[in-house]
Amino acid sequence: MWPYMTRSGPNRRFLPFVMLFCVVLPLFASHQITSFSSMIFNDSITLGLSENSDDLRSYGMELAFHHESNWLGELSVSGLTQRNAFDDTSGRYDEVFLQAGRLFHFPVGKGEPEMAVRVVPFAGLVFAGNMGFDFVQNLVHVSLDIEEVDLPYEYDGVRVYPRFGVVQTFEYREPAPWFSITDLVFFAEVEAFYSPGYAARIFSSVAVGQYTTSISELSVGLGYAWETVFDSWRSHELVGANETGVVGFLRGHFGLLSLSYKWYLDSLQGYGGLGFDVAFDQGKVWKHNDLLLSLGMMLPYRVSTMSLRYTVAGDFGVFIANTFKMVPLEDEDRVRENVSSWHVGGEYEFSQLDVGWMRPFASLGAGVRRFLVMGDADEDAADSNGRVRLSQNVRFSMDAAVGLRFFTDGQLQFNGVAYGLEVSGGLFFTDSHDFGSEFDLELTQRWMPYVRIGVTVGGAI
Repeated sequence: MWPYMTRSGPNRRFLPFVMLFCVVLPLFASHQITSFSSMIFNDSITLGLSENSDDLRSYGMELAFHHESNWLGELSVSGLTQRNAFDDTSGRYDEVFLQAGRLFHFPVGKGEPEMAVRVVPFAGLVFAGNMGFDFVQNLVHVSLDIEEVDLPYEYDGVRVYPRFGVVQTFEYREPAPWFSITDLVFFAEVEAFYSPGYAARIFSSVAVGQYTTSISELSVGLGYAWETVFDSWRSHELVGANETGVVGFLRGHFGLLSLSYKWYLDSLQGYGGLGFDVAFDQGKVWKHNDLLLSLGMMLPYRVSTMSLRYTVAGDFGVFIANTFKMVPLEDEDRVRENVSSWHVGGEYEFSQLDVGWMRPFASLGAGVRRFLVMGDADEDAADSNGRVRLSQNVRFSMDAAVGLRFFTDGQLQFNGVAYGLEVSGGLFFTDSHDFGSEFDLELTQRWMPYVRIGVTVGGAI
């Protein structure tokens, strides 16, 4: 009887909330939840590595629960589109995964280094079709003055499929030789799922990273994905082709903040997420900031910024920083300017001027800035995502700033991590002389004065 089809009209927009209630109810009914995470995904979170094409797997949300008895529940929602088609087959569909499983943990050996195998079998349902997610996408586009995405749905109803799978992970962990509460970790993982009539996927990967108990966890990895699509939806087939091949990824959390990024290297498509992760283990108290993560916005250009600072000695620290933004240039062929920068540098905090809740700082960094222009490919192109590079320039850049950090002494803390605000003013330099482009790019100024506002997350390692 699979797939089951329904045409529920406007009520289908409430389907994800009904499913979330069904997941949460039995978990809250009998046990205390040990962790809860929520993440919003969008292909605009590029980290400057991929293009923001606003197509294929374009936006989504994920809610997950981990019960202390190792039972898991997850709800994953995605909006998917195919905007570049040459035979009038452009389309879209909405996708929801609702699944539950149980974690089985098998230690390997005793003592240090710690090794273990984790196995998570799961089962659930896939909902695919028209659930009204186009309304949410276009509401956001209108608010940001971006053209609406008007595409027909592949199916004007909802199909339901069973979903079965397993995730198997080998983990190796040993204490980091230069930190007191941090481990170095290595993961090797295989994830497989099968949904009869819909799709099958296998993803094999390895990753390395660090783990600081309940404070921070960060890993980078590389893997390979195989995906087979069983239905006849053209947009689904292109999404499956786009997400097959070599995949680089970054994932982790820092205090309440969680982050995720996938980079499909064969198609140069990216998909990132930001959210929060709450672990209900108490007792950890913030002491100082070895690491300080800052997320913010550079005004008036509305450029997203991320930086990670490590305290070397006293008030002096080093940092890595990333900025990125997409600017629509032409509606025809969806020509888009993607600007990004990567800097390393040094920073000094003036602790002698600290007034208890505010501390000044100054920073200087240098690196490169990339100007990437992408557009729709013609019908003879073999690109799985239907996009082609129109131009690219990489230039030297520098950034100098002074600013203030607020609540630097743990006034706002939870479970060993301190949160604060950051306001700075600076000057961004780009070696853009003799910059030639057939397009009217927006962010090629040689000197860019700016104000940056951000939030900070800090803790010990």
